[in-house]
Amino acid sequence: MAAQATSVWTLEEGEVRKPGIVHIVALALFTGIGIVVGTFGSLAIPIGFVSAFWPGQAIQAVGSVWYGMWGGIAAFVFPLISNAMSGSAPLPVSLAYIPGNFVQGIAAGWVFRQFKLDPSLKTAKDWLGFTLVGILAANAFGAAWGTTVLRIFGLITPDAHLVAWVGWFLGNSVASWVLGVLLLKFISPLVVKTKAFCKGYWA
Repeated sequence: MAAQATSVWTLEEGEVRKPGIVHIVALALFTGIGIVVGTFGSLAIPIGFVSAFWPGQAIQAVGSVWYGMWGGIAAFVFPLISNAMSGSAPLPVSLAYIPGNFVQGIAAGWVFRQFKLDPSLKTAKDWLGFTLVGILAANAFGAAWGTTVLRIFGLITPDAHLVAWVGWFLGNSVASWVLGVLLLKFISPLVVKTKAFCKGYWA
């Protein structure tokens, strides 16, 4: 099982992978999907500037697992548009969210490559890595960054900071774990066979 997981990320003999148009297409596709899912999540169960159920983070995490840095880029691009469409955050706030969104997106891609985890979640190690780093750690940081941005911009009070963090963390984590698991478990076997799949961060 371990060898099978390693082979997903290991270049075969003579294999050369380079960034190409297929990765630009993947970036555009995931950005588009993220806009739709992110906008829906922001509108569905809003709690002030926080969503109680934001499945957009699943798109962020899965995107980086499959498409490396291209998924990481999509992770901070699509919220700029979905936030504008849903009215959940002014543009300056959305721009300030970028570092948090990037970390939320790239964390899962990093842990899968670093520890040679299988995107199809075939072992307990795969599940643990995705849950602890791709979901919990990523969203703990993202929620801390996002709520700090809201506080700096005067959109939440110091007293509301912790409550906003908890809402942000739970709203992202629950939605992204449920949707992320489904995508990784059932779609990954197809994605890893495509040319767009990135064994490294760019190709």
